[in-house]
Amino acid sequence: MSAEMAEQPERLRDLIARTDEVEATVQALAPHPLRGVTLVARGSSDHAAVYGRYLIEMATGRPVSLAAPSLHTLYGVRGDYGGQLAIAISQSGRTPEIVTTLRRLCEAGARGLAITNDATSEIARMARGVLELGVGEERAVPATKTVTAQFVAFAQVAHALGDTPFSRDELETVPSWV
Repeated sequence: MSAEMAEQPERLRDLIARTDEVEATVQALAPHPLRGVTLVARGSSDHAAVYGRYLIEMATGRPVSLAAPSLHTLYGVRGDYGGQLAIAISQSGRTPEIVTTLRRLCEAGARGLAITNDATSEIARMARGVLELGVGEERAVPATKTVTAQFVAFAQVAHALGDTPFSRDELETVPSWV
């Protein structure tokens, strides 16, 4: 685990170096006008999504919610997600309830974005856009570099969608603080 933690600054620098690409993907994908954003995550990715909620709602002035996957997987709830951006966050991109929830949100009109460490994963194939974290395999059980990369990814998404309380230059300093 300590070796994975030591990789974080370099991996974050690599992700931040792709900010132009990330912002172009998000801006091309986001509905205009944007009605809101729904985040789909579990486990440690769910914690990163809470942070993402604050940043994206601050940047866009639009409501941002965290989906309750069981409503879509167990109860089959259908809603109107037209004009919404649905962001699925999953290290592996293969968590069944995240895959199902993203699929249902997209079927209900949302545009799907996958934030994952595997650009060939099921959520990546299902989404209209992919933000690949590129942090490499997590070998330890607690996610380390994936979680910090998800935080950076949410900062990039928020910056792409609106006004953030940080500049791009400030974002580029993040690896030096890790």
